[in-house]
Amino acid sequence: MVAMSTDKKDQIRKEDIIDFPHDNPKAVLYPTKKWLYVCEREYFQTPSGAHSENRVTLGKVWQGKFYTLDEFKRLFKRDGSPRVYPSKRKYNKRTNLDTTMDQSSLGNNTLNSDGQNIVIKLGTSTLTQGKNELNRAHMLEIVRVVAKMREQGHRVTLVSSGAMAAGREVVKHYANLPPVLSSKQLLASVGQGYLIEVWSNLFAIYGIHIGQLLLTRADLENRERFLNARDTLFALLDNGIVPVINENDALSTAEIKVGDNDTLGAITACAIEADKLILLTDQKGLYDADPRTNPEAKLIRQVDKIDESIIKLAGGSGTNLGTGGMSTKVKAAKIATQGGVELIIASGKDPSIMLDLINEQGEGTFFKTATKSTELRKIWLSSTTKPAGKLIVDDGAAKALVERGSSLLPSGIVKVSGEFLRGAVIEIDDLNGKSLAKGIVRYTAQECEQIRGCKSDEIESKLGFSHGVVIHRNDLVLI
Repeated sequence: MVAMSTDKKDQIRKEDIIDFPHDNPKAVLYPTKKWLYVCEREYFQTPSGAHSENRVTLGKVWQGKFYTLDEFKRLFKRDGSPRVYPSKRKYNKRTNLDTTMDQSSLGNNTLNSDGQNIVIKLGTSTLTQGKNELNRAHMLEIVRVVAKMREQGHRVTLVSSGAMAAGREVVKHYANLPPVLSSKQLLASVGQGYLIEVWSNLFAIYGIHIGQLLLTRADLENRERFLNARDTLFALLDNGIVPVINENDALSTAEIKVGDNDTLGAITACAIEADKLILLTDQKGLYDADPRTNPEAKLIRQVDKIDESIIKLAGGSGTNLGTGGMSTKVKAAKIATQGGVELIIASGKDPSIMLDLINEQGEGTFFKTATKSTELRKIWLSSTTKPAGKLIVDDGAAKALVERGSSLLPSGIVKVSGEFLRGAVIEIDDLNGKSLAKGIVRYTAQECEQIRGCKSDEIESKLGFSHGVVIHRNDLVLI
């Protein structure tokens, strides 16, 4: 399918384009050989006196309508043909598990159009059931449930922990390894191949193929690599293959770790526009008190908004086998719900509960989606990128950012912290040290120091050039 010819693109006026961002005076049409882009274009003079241009792509024009890049990726494939997603389906009751399914239908590429897009995160405690090795019988039950979901027309993606637990099965002398990072990386390196082999053999019983993705923070921080990973996930799902995702612990260090697989699951769910993210753990959900020490603790069935009271209820890691506690699950819930994905925390003791959970039934905590979902680009910005520095702003700037969604102007900057280049992701704090937002800065740290406190029309006289605001609101997300 051809996008449109260059001649036709040159004839289109922005006044004729549906949803064109007319409120942005810098928005211009930018035709290329294949696509018609909408860019924000600024001209400035470099310190050497040469004239240059700063161009930020806002989106694409397709069939007479403007789409942001995230909207276009969600709705269309690379050639402009529509991308088909399964819609939601309701069931009155759970279908009983059995092994008499049509084996030929489970491994094909055709999924019912009325299914849901489901991401399941499996913690180490769920895969081991409290032991130091993988519990294959329990993993088989999980596979049976996934096979049943697929038979009902759902798409399923797994985010699987357990690499180090699998490594302990192979490296028998693991207890004698020195307590250093390389020992953990050794176990993860050995365990990743072993774990995916176990998953592959179990899914093969039902004629289902799987594809593995190993990711680090570096893969997610880089926008292009993040979108490439997203394209790979869509390709696997489009071809009836179950993606199995894990953090690449064999290479990860503290500096490049995503943090935990709960966060990785939330980012994955947002990236593929999932309907639900199910976190299976050793607890039934979020309680109003610690159920391990308080027998009167009650399970919270539904959370409509994640506020400070909900965050305070979250505790630490429940076992010495996993790394993610309830606090990481609440953090993941905040990411997922902002991206329009419902998150469910439930016990992994009985995997068949997932057939209830996808129909809003069963025992667990349901975190409902935000009223207005956040753009994928801003979820990427807030959840996967590591700030290279900080800008401390005054009360007026803080109020403008939080309450009015304004861009960050140099007049509001009080202090510059760290060394960073133009285009880096930085954090914005108020005078009390509270983190307000993250954004892509248009000036280096040295340039920010030179222009802090001055008015926008004074930037050029201070630097000899101007990129406009310090951080544009389109490149900024509140945290």
